[in-house]
Amino acid sequence: MVAGMGWLRNLITRSAGIVRAADESDGMADGARPPERRLDYGDPLSLSTIFRAVQILQTSIVNLPLVQTRNGVEVEPSPIVRRPDPLVSRSRLISETVADLALNGNAFWQKVRAGDAVVGVRLLPARLVAVRATSDDPASPMPVFDYGGRTYRTDDILHMRFLEVSGRLRGLGPIQAAREEVESAAMLRDMKREWFSDGSNAKIVLTTEQPMENDAAAMVKKRFSNGKPGEVKVLGWGTKVERLALSPKDLEYLDMMQFDTTQIARLMGIPASLMLAAVEGSNLTYQNIEQSWIEFADYTLAAYASEIGEALTSLLPRGNEVAFDTDPSRRSNTKDRFETYRIAVEAKLMTVPEARKRLGMGPMPATETEEANV
Repeated sequence: MVAGMGWLRNLITRSAGIVRAADESDGMADGARPPERRLDYGDPLSLSTIFRAVQILQTSIVNLPLVQTRNGVEVEPSPIVRRPDPLVSRSRLISETVADLALNGNAFWQKVRAGDAVVGVRLLPARLVAVRATSDDPASPMPVFDYGGRTYRTDDILHMRFLEVSGRLRGLGPIQAAREEVESAAMLRDMKREWFSDGSNAKIVLTTEQPMENDAAAMVKKRFSNGKPGEVKVLGWGTKVERLALSPKDLEYLDMMQFDTTQIARLMGIPASLMLAAVEGSNLTYQNIEQSWIEFADYTLAAYASEIGEALTSLLPRGNEVAFDTDPSRRSNTKDRFETYRIAVEAKLMTVPEARKRLGMGPMPATETEEANV
């Protein structure tokens, strides 16, 4: 099981891909078989696009209102909902949980007990938790969790999975599902760095049509290299200075980098406008941006928010439910949010205090409340 999960861990800590490994059945003698070669792409978060995507997901979900209901009626959040982990803030716990789901496809909360009562949770690093089955039935694997030399059962661990696939004990995250796209972006970044740092990549070429001995060529090179910047250089032998025909745009691999940014934005489910990426041929209008925000809330944020909300719900007595209110993320500006709640209040679908609470505002003074109700 550990061997099968090694590549998942490497994607988070030291993202690595096998280029070529000789097979024992290839007929090659042991002494002649080349060693296995690996490409080290580093931490995925070292890619600016991945970092930006995870940061957007964390910020978006942490800022969503968390609502608790009891038998369908909204109530004040329970202490364990207000601060699930007594040692860290709720925003930090949720933020790190989102990062684990995005980068690893899994997140693990260990229940903290006082006697038989669950009083909190703590987040375990997803890359260090091993999941194994204790049953031969794939439909009912009876998983257990190994962490820090100890084995925990499902009564002690809340396992959240980004994408659930039948027969898999672990969830599948976007980076694991599309490793090649992430690796290609890392390779492009490294290739651009090597172009400027590798001295063998000539940026300027000195040419002449006259025959030239090695000593003369060395002298011309020395004349060209010496001297102050901007100083007139006399080279001789009819030498011409030619620069490589690569534009700044080509040197920066801008087209390829733009393509990789769009690919990763699609992979992570982030609107291109939030990734500060321009999609060729697109015509962004207010309506298009508004629609992209709605899709972002419905199909990206909901994937993370539902898992975390259900995990919090499992910590409460039956009849209670915890969920993130994704409605604020459907509105791209404050004016739209205010108008939405104004319509709900006028239609008597929501009271003024409820609307103010959803907007993150405290209750109005008694006199203003009476005037609003009138």
